[in-house]
Amino acid sequence: MKIGIISGHRISNLIKKPEKITVETAFGDISAEVSRMGKHALFFINRHGEKSDVPPHKVNYLGNIQAFASSHVECILSIGTVGSMKKGIQPRDFVIPHDFIDFTKSRQLTFFDSERVHVDMTNPYCPSLRDSLIKNCKKTRGVISHEKGVYLSTEGPRLETASEINFFSKFADIVGMTGVPEVVLAREKGICFASLCVVCNMATGLQNKLTAEEISLIYSEKKPVISKILQLTVDSIDEKRNCNCKNDLSKAAL
Repeated sequence: MKIGIISGHRISNLIKKPEKITVETAFGDISAEVSRMGKHALFFINRHGEKSDVPPHKVNYLGNIQAFASSHVECILSIGTVGSMKKGIQPRDFVIPHDFIDFTKSRQLTFFDSERVHVDMTNPYCPSLRDSLIKNCKKTRGVISHEKGVYLSTEGPRLETASEINFFSKFADIVGMTGVPEVVLAREKGICFASLCVVCNMATGLQNKLTAEEISLIYSEKKPVISKILQLTVDSIDEKRNCNCKNDLSKAAL
């Protein structure tokens, strides 16, 4: 099976001896790395580009997901860094979101700009992949994980204000900048998608100040754990998944 991994950082312990490829799409050329893990082929894409320098509001979301679709990837595991809006979710914890709220403003959000297609977002993240991530977080020593969470997606690149976080925290648990539209676009392509979120800070107003360095340091610290969780999850993915991700598109057109 072909499995996609998308992240803002390279995961060297997971992607071993990769072959670099370029996937041509209608939205631009996308750089990817291909390697093997057991019976699976892994396709890794850095969402922020080959040099990891594209800001979140400029990421080529359509190109990235189309590259996975064109490569016949069946599942995508997304890694994201987030801030926590709840005291019960602390830095260094992991969250496997089950739902999202979209507060982005200027992004291309769909492949269907000229058709009336309305994909079902009742279960936006693949239940089968979520179950695999949850089980393998529990198997990994030293991991504190949260089996549910509402992901609030903001436009960026600035961080949120304390008043925004106070408002958002009434409806969501974690906040990030890249989770949407990735999850929506994957569903439009009939690809199973789930996200593993690393909490790197408390959101604005819940700690004294926020720095990009803090986010980078915690992510770097958790890299080996992220790699271990992903290895276990890739090994456990079954070709016959108990989900409707592929079928949701069949009844979406008017």
